[in-house]
Amino acid sequence: MTVHTPQPGQPVIELWTYFVVDPVGVPLSRRLARMSAVTPNRLTALALALGLAAAACFATGRLRIGGALFLLRFFVDCLDGTVARIQGSCSKRGAYFDLGADVVGVTAGYAALGWYLVDTGRLDLGWLLALLAMLALYNWVLDYRKRMASEAGLGNGGASHQWSASWEPLRRWVTFCNSRGVSTVPWAAEVEIATLGLAPLVLPTHVLPWAIIAALAFYVFADLLNARRVWRIAAHLDSRQPALDHEGATS
Repeated sequence: MTVHTPQPGQPVIELWTYFVVDPVGVPLSRRLARMSAVTPNRLTALALALGLAAAACFATGRLRIGGALFLLRFFVDCLDGTVARIQGSCSKRGAYFDLGADVVGVTAGYAALGWYLVDTGRLDLGWLLALLAMLALYNWVLDYRKRMASEAGLGNGGASHQWSASWEPLRRWVTFCNSRGVSTVPWAAEVEIATLGLAPLVLPTHVLPWAIIAALAFYVFADLLNARRVWRIAAHLDSRQPALDHEGATS
């Protein structure tokens, strides 16, 4: 059976980061990087604290404050990496701390907002449990995909983002995004921003259960897509194994 080699996945900038955060965040990061008291890990810790504060507000019904804090959390979270690159202080420990802070902050936000809606009779508990399960699966499969892709020399194992469109407005959009290393479609970051930031901030409370359900639908789709990518990468690695075994036996 012929196994097609997956295209290397390319890291891209999220749409929200590029259009909303970076115009302010990049100049601010340059200023912050010159301050000795500012370190990437301290910014990560601040982002984590803001995420937990947002979750506390969601759990106690202060939804607009929680939404604003979550948006601020995302903004601060985007600064630590830029500051680390400017200061030349990138590290494995910093990346691990940043990832852990992201997972905790986002999971706490979903859990707290969902629990408030369940507690007030607006959302069935099953929807919340399903969302948290799909979110946990998403984080696990995403990490596994990246590790397998690295082993296979396929970047991060995500989309190659090398596709064309015949419809002129869409073709221009794809060209624009590819030239700047920006995602062509909204993905997990935008779902988090929409569900935990914008929706609690601007939407009436009775609409928020639909935001939770929409987030669940996204994570189900993303989990299936990531599972497909993992399967293809695994098949590619398996197809290479006999050749590697042969080389080992003849060396």
